[in-house]
Amino acid sequence: MPVQQFAQAFMKQERFALGPRAEETDDDESSQRSIGFLAQLGLFDKAPLAFGFGCLLGLSSPGFDFWWLAWIGLVPLLLLVQSCQASPRRHFDAGVISLLFGFGYYLVCLRWYLGLYPLSWLGLHDVLAIQGVGIIWILESAHQALLFLGFGLLLATLPMRAGFFPHFERPYFPYLISAPLIWVFFQWVIGPQEFFLGTPVNQLAYSQYQQPAIIQMAKLGGSQLLDIMIVITNCAIAAFLFEHGRLVQRLGRRVDWFSSKSGVAVDLFLVLLCVLGLSFWGEGEVTASIFKKEDQKPAVPIIDVAVLQGNVTIEDERLGLVTPAQVAATYAQLGTGLGASLLVLPEGVAGSVQKEPGMLLPALQQITAREKKACIVGIIETVDKATFNAAASLHDGSLKDPIYAKRRLVPFGEFFPGGFITGFLPQPVKHLLLGADQPFVKAAQLQLLNSVWGKVGTSICVEVIYPNLVAQEVRNGASLLVNLSNLAWFHSSSLNRQILACAQMRAVENGRYLVLSTNTGTSAVIDPCGTVVSQSIFGKRGVLLDRVQFLYKKTPFTKMWWL
Repeated sequence: MPVQQFAQAFMKQERFALGPRAEETDDDESSQRSIGFLAQLGLFDKAPLAFGFGCLLGLSSPGFDFWWLAWIGLVPLLLLVQSCQASPRRHFDAGVISLLFGFGYYLVCLRWYLGLYPLSWLGLHDVLAIQGVGIIWILESAHQALLFLGFGLLLATLPMRAGFFPHFERPYFPYLISAPLIWVFFQWVIGPQEFFLGTPVNQLAYSQYQQPAIIQMAKLGGSQLLDIMIVITNCAIAAFLFEHGRLVQRLGRRVDWFSSKSGVAVDLFLVLLCVLGLSFWGEGEVTASIFKKEDQKPAVPIIDVAVLQGNVTIEDERLGLVTPAQVAATYAQLGTGLGASLLVLPEGVAGSVQKEPGMLLPALQQITAREKKACIVGIIETVDKATFNAAASLHDGSLKDPIYAKRRLVPFGEFFPGGFITGFLPQPVKHLLLGADQPFVKAAQLQLLNSVWGKVGTSICVEVIYPNLVAQEVRNGASLLVNLSNLAWFHSSSLNRQILACAQMRAVENGRYLVLSTNTGTSAVIDPCGTVVSQSIFGKRGVLLDRVQFLYKKTPFTKMWWL
C-alpha cells in the first residue's frame, strides 16, 4: 500500500510539472472552464474578430502613429490562435484566423499602394486606375498576410508551456521565448526576401519611430531587438489572460519555482521591467548625445549640408510637362550660392539625358568647381549594356570614383521577375515603366562614395529598409549615411512617413547622421539618436539646410556582422 500511494503521488507530481493544463483535474473545474470561452465559438464567429483586430493593429504603423497599439495589438491574435487548441481542426482554424488578422493588418499598413492613383501618366482612365490600384493593394495585402499565416500555424503546432524555460519532455517550448523568435523569423528573415517583393516597411519596430527613448535599444540589437521586446510584451499579456481570463485553454505547466497563477504575473512584471529599464537607458542616451562630443579619429569639423528638393512629380516626368532642360535649370538654381559644403540630390535625377552638355551633371560640376564644395547625386549609369541605378560623388568639379550602384532592386519597379509579364505589355507602356523597357542590374559588390571628410555610405530608395545593407557600409568605414529616393510614384501617401521611420532606425542602429534626400518629399536630416533634426515640406520645391558630422564609433549592432 505505501508503494501504491507513493506511485499515485509521483504521477500527480508529474502532471503538475509536465502535463498540459487541459489534462489537470486537481483544480476541480469543468471542461468548459478548461477550454475557455473563445474556444466555444466557431470559426465563423472568430474570423471577423481576427480581421477587425488586425486592422486595429495596423493603426500603429507610421502615418496613423498610434504607437502604443503595437504593445498590445497582437494579444487578440494570440488569444484567438490559442483558442484553436481545443478544436479538432486546430491547424486549419489557426491558419484562417492568422491569415485574416494579417490581411486586416496589411490592408491598413500598405494603404500607401493607393497612392499610386492617379495613373494618368500611364494613360489610364480614372475608373480603370482606381480599380487597378485597388486590386494591387488587396492582392499585396493578402500576399504579405502569408507571413502571419506561418506565424499562427507554428504557434498552433508547437507544444508550448508557460514561462521562459524549455523542458526535455512535452510540452517542450517556452511560450515567452518561442513566439517572439517565430515572429522575428517570419518578419525579418522571410519577409525581406524577393518573394515578398522585398519591401518590409511594416515591422512593428517602425511604429515606435517617434519614441526616441524606446528606439535606442536598436543600438544594441537592431530593429529586430525592438520587435522582440514588443512581441514578448504582447505574449506576456496574453499568457496572463490565458491563466486568469477564462477565455482560452491554458498553456502547459511551468518548470520554474512559481505556480501557474503567480508565475504569469511574475513574467509580465519582469518583461515590463525590462522594457522600462531599456527605455530609461535610452532616455539617458538621448540626453547624453546632446552634450557628448563624439570621439573622432581624426577630428572632423561640422559639415553644412544642403538637400535639394526639386519636386518634379511623376506626371511632370512621364508626360513631359517639364522638359529635361527645365529640370536641370531648377536644380542648378537651387544649388547655386549656398553656404553648404555638401549638396545632396535625389535618386535618378541625373539620368542619361542630364549628362549631356548644358544639362544638370555638367552644371553641378561647374557649381562644385566654382564654389569649392562637394555633391552627392543620383545617376543612371550604363556599363557594357547593363543599366545601374546609382549615385556619384563630385568634388571641385570632378566626378570621383567609385560610384555606388544599387544592390537591392524593387520587383515590378526596376525589374520584372522572370520577365514574362513584360512580353504582354505594349511598347509605350514598357517605355514608361523603368524595369519593363530596360531592366536594371544590381551591383555585385558594395562601393562606398569618397569625400574629403570621409567615406559615405549610400542607399537608394528602399535599400534604407534593410538593416544589414546599411550596417555593412558602416562596418566598411562609412562615417555618414545618405539615402537618395524618388517617392513621386506614390504621391502624398504614407510611404513617405514609413521611409522616414526606416531611415531613423538605420541612424540609431549605426550611430550615424543620415541625410534623406527625396524628389518630392519628405527630405530630412536625422541625428545618431534617430531624432529628425530638420525636414522638408512635402510637395514643395526648395532647399533643406542643416549640419551633419562624420562619426567613427561603431554601435554593438553594427559589429554584429551575422545580422
